[in-house]
Amino acid sequence: MKTLLKITGGLLIGIIILIVVALIAVNTDYVQNKALKYATHQLSEKLQMPVKADHISINILTFSAKLQGVEIELPKGKKNDTFVGIEELRLKGKRVDINGFRFRTDNHKPRKNTDKPKRGWFDAGHLDFLADMQLQVHQITKDSISASILHFNATDSVSGFFIKDLHLDATTDLHRIHIRNARIHHENTIINIPGLELWLPNKKKEVALSYYTTEPLTAHVVLQDISQLFTKALAQFTMPLKLSVMVEGDADTMQFRDIEVMNEDDRLHINANGGIENLRDKYLLNISFHVDDMLAKSGIKHEIIDQFDVKKFMMPQLSKLGDIYYKGDFSVLRKREVFSGKISTDVGQLNLTDLTLNDSTKYVSGRLSTPDLELGKVMDLKDLGKIAADASFEFDISKERTAKVRAEKGGKLPIGTVEARVQEASYNKIKVKNVNVDIISDGAIAEGNIMMSGKVADTSLSFTFDDTQDMHKMKIKPRMKIHLPKLNRIFTKKKE
Repeated sequence: MKTLLKITGGLLIGIIILIVVALIAVNTDYVQNKALKYATHQLSEKLQMPVKADHISINILTFSAKLQGVEIELPKGKKNDTFVGIEELRLKGKRVDINGFRFRTDNHKPRKNTDKPKRGWFDAGHLDFLADMQLQVHQITKDSISASILHFNATDSVSGFFIKDLHLDATTDLHRIHIRNARIHHENTIINIPGLELWLPNKKKEVALSYYTTEPLTAHVVLQDISQLFTKALAQFTMPLKLSVMVEGDADTMQFRDIEVMNEDDRLHINANGGIENLRDKYLLNISFHVDDMLAKSGIKHEIIDQFDVKKFMMPQLSKLGDIYYKGDFSVLRKREVFSGKISTDVGQLNLTDLTLNDSTKYVSGRLSTPDLELGKVMDLKDLGKIAADASFEFDISKERTAKVRAEKGGKLPIGTVEARVQEASYNKIKVKNVNVDIISDGAIAEGNIMMSGKVADTSLSFTFDDTQDMHKMKIKPRMKIHLPKLNRIFTKKKE
C-alpha cells in the first residue's frame, strides 16, 4: 500500500512539474513566435488571404489560445481600400470569441450623400464597422464546416447601421451555405429567417452568387430603425408592421414572392409580389411591385400619413373616402416613382394611370378617371351628385418653389393644374354631359372654368376657392356667349 501511494504521489508531482515547465515554456519568446507563426499560417490557409497578428498567448490549463492585433490583408481594390482587423480572438476548444472586429472601407471620394440626408447615410465606399461575436464550431473537416453564431452585435459609426444581436446555425461544403434558425434583432425590429440556401461565387467553375429562402422570412418591423441608413422621411415612422415573404436572388436581382404586410390590428393589409433589378447600377436600378390587393381601413390612413413630416392637404376629404381597396402596380426608377391601378372607396371607384412623382423636376402628375364618384360627399358640396369623368393633373411638390409662393401670397392650396372631361354629372337636379373643366391654382387661390358648348350659345361657369375644407363657400359666376351668325341663320329659316 505504501509503495502504491509513493508511486501515485510521484506521478502527481511529475505531472505538476510538467505543467509548470509547459507553462513556462509556452510563454517563452521562442514558443510564442512559433505558435504565432503557426496560427497565422493556418488562418491564411483557411481564408486564402494573408493574415498577421501582434501577439499570441496560450493557456494549457484551460486549453485556450488568444490572438491579439489580427489583420487580414484583402486584395487591393482599384478604387477602394479595405481594412479588416481583430483586436482580440480567443480560441477555447471549439468556441471562438472575437472582440473588436473592425471592417473599414475608404474609396477616397466625398461621401455620396453629403448634404443629402433624405437619401440616407449608407455609403458602401465609407464604412467603419465594429463588432463582437461568439462562434461555436460543431464540426470541421477538410471539405465542410458546421458552426453556430451564438451572439453578434455590430455598429457602423459612419452610417449609424446597428445590429443589437444576431444568431444562426450554419453548415457549408465551401460551395454552398445552409443557414438555419437565423434571428436578427435591430433596435425595435426583429427578423426571423428559418431557412436560407446560399451558393458562393466561383469564377473558375463559372458559378454566380445566388440565394433563396426555403421557408417564409417573417419580421416585426419598425421602419424608423432604418431611417438613418436609407431615408430621412422614415425618421418618425414608428408604427409596428408585420411582414412575411419568400426571397430569392443573385448579385444583380432580388425577387419577393407571397409578400404579406399588415399592422398589428390588421386595419392595413397588403398582399403583393415584386422584385429589384440592376442592383449594381444605380442608373438602371428598377424596383417594381404588383399589389394583388391592399386594404386600408378608415382611420389607419391618417395614422400612416402622420408618420411623415409633410404638409397635410385635404385630410377631411381623405376621411370621407372611407375604407380604401387598391389593386395595381408601382415602380421606383431613378428619381421617379410611378403608380397605376384601381382604387375602390366607399364613395366610388377611381382608376389611376401613370401617377408619377418626379424627383428631378419636383412635380407629381398623372391621370384619373371615375365612372361613379360621389364628389359632392367628398368635397362637402351638397348639390353635386355622382360624376363620371377623367382628368389629367400636375402639381408642384418643390419645397423651394412652394415656400416662395407662400411667402408672397400665403395660401392653403396645392400649386398646380387640373384638366377634366366630365362625361356626366348632376348639380341641383340639373344634369350635364360632356363638360370641360379647367382649374389652375397658384397656392393661394384656385380659379376654375366650366365650359358647355351649344348650337346657339356657349355657357360657362367660373368659380374660385381658397380652401379645400370650405368648398361650399366657393364663388360662382355664370357667363354666356351667343353665336350671332348661327342665331341669324335660325331666325332666317323661321321666316322662310
